[in-house]
Order: sequence, then C-alpha cells, then structure tokens
Amino acid sequence: MSCIYKIREGTASYTATEKKLAQYVLEHINEVTLISAQVLGERVGVSASAIIRFAKKLGYNGFTAMKVDLAKDDNVDVVNFDDMIQEQDSMEMVVKKAQNLNTMLQNQAYRLINSESLEKAVSALLNCSTIYLFGISGSGIVCMDLMQKLSRINRTAVYHSDFHDQLAAAAHMTKQSVAIAVSYSGKTHEVNAAMRLAKEMGATTIAITQFKKSPLTKLADILLYIPSTERELRLGAIASRNASLIITDLLYLGLAKNNIELTKQYLVKTKDMIDLLK
Repeated sequence: MSCIYKIREGTASYTATEKKLAQYVLEHINEVTLISAQVLGERVGVSASAIIRFAKKLGYNGFTAMKVDLAKDDNVDVVNFDDMIQEQDSMEMVVKKAQNLNTMLQNQAYRLINSESLEKAVSALLNCSTIYLFGISGSGIVCMDLMQKLSRINRTAVYHSDFHDQLAAAAHMTKQSVAIAVSYSGKTHEVNAAMRLAKEMGATTIAITQFKKSPLTKLADILLYIPSTERELRLGAIASRNASLIITDLLYLGLAKNNIELTKQYLVKTKDMIDLLK
C-alpha cells in the first residue's frame, strides 16, 4: 500500500503534532527518505519518538520501514473526481478527462491494496459455506456484479437489491459465513446494521471502504481499502464504484485461481446452460 496515500487518508484522525509531521513529510518526500528520525524531528520540531509512533500508526514497524515504502512512491496529486468536468467542456474534452481520471483512479486503487489483507479475504471466502453481500445504490451494483461472477464458479453468494431482503437473508448467517460490505463512506446505516448482525452471529466480516476510520471499519475483521476521491456531495458514485469493482474482481480472481481446472469446468458448464436459450 502506498505510503503517501496512507499519510493523506489518515489526516482526519491525526493529532496536531501528527498533522505537522505529515505535512512536512508530504512536502519533503525525497529529503525524508534520507534522514534519521532524530534529524527529521529537529527539522519539524517534534521528538524522534513521536516520529516512530507516527510510523507505527501508519502500520509500519518503525521509521526505517516507513522510509523504505516512501522511497517507492512518486508524488502524484490526488484530484477530486467530482471536479473533473466543467459546464463549458466539449464532449471530446469530457472523454479525455474521464480517461485521465480513470487511469489515475486505477493506479491509486492498486497502490492502496494490501496483499496480506487480500490473501486473508480470499482464504476466508474459500473456506466459507455462504457469502453474504451488503451494499446499496452504487455499492449495490458492485455487489450484484460480484454475486454474478461467484455464481458462475459455483460459489454460494446471497445479494438482494432491496435492503429489507438483504437483512432478512442475513438472519441465516452462521460462523461458516462471510459477510462482505461495500460502502465508500463506511457510514451507511443499513449496511452497518447488517455487519453488526454478522459479527453477532460469528461470521467473518470483510469491508470494502475508503482508507479512513468509520463505523464500518470497526465492524470488519478484514479491511480492503479504496481511494478517497469523492466529496460528501457527489456528482455520481463513479470513482468509488470503479475502485470497488477492482477489489471485488481481485477477490473473484483469487478464488478462481485456487483450482483453475475446476474453475474452467464451472465456466463451461454455465456457458453451456445459457446456450440452451439460444
């Protein structure tokens, strides 16, 4: 996962000292990778121990590990997806902007992926009896897409477009179930209610959400992050939907690769069944 995005996305939870440190790091990336915690502390006006605590808050073992990750990054500005179009833009310009923004979004989404968390999620899905999917609106489209993919490879997945039906189905979750919630904000009341129910029933909980603390992140056993590129008032859930689809596609591919030969057999079988309608 990109160190730069970790630093940026955690801003809301930082103390005053951490915000000061984060700003300096982001403005002097090349410099920070070459100096010690002691020297950085002197330049920022904080203690070396505060720097080490900050690195650990980001998930690193220490400042050295953080510097190694930071050195791999290039500082690409995060552009707000909802700012991409203007009223005076021609359709040709809209196409170009959408292409550029989607390319940027894809890069950000892949940089945020934590391979270890993804492995844990795939392992949980491989060993469960039933997969329950929770999401509404644009996130519901992501759930529907994943359910369709899973059904083609003989994985039992449950999703309903009506949330009352989603919650009714959730009543049958057990310790052998996995619950996947898709929510950009992590604050969707209905989705969080379903995830609380999943926790109570002992199901493994997986959340696909932005890299910020939220009610949903507290309910998830496994967190799979997507970039924060949309505002509270959104032009449309374009960026979050596309980023979430990247994550669910990776979960699908992780399951499919477990037994490629069997996966091919399932895909051929479902294709042949559909061909009967032609």
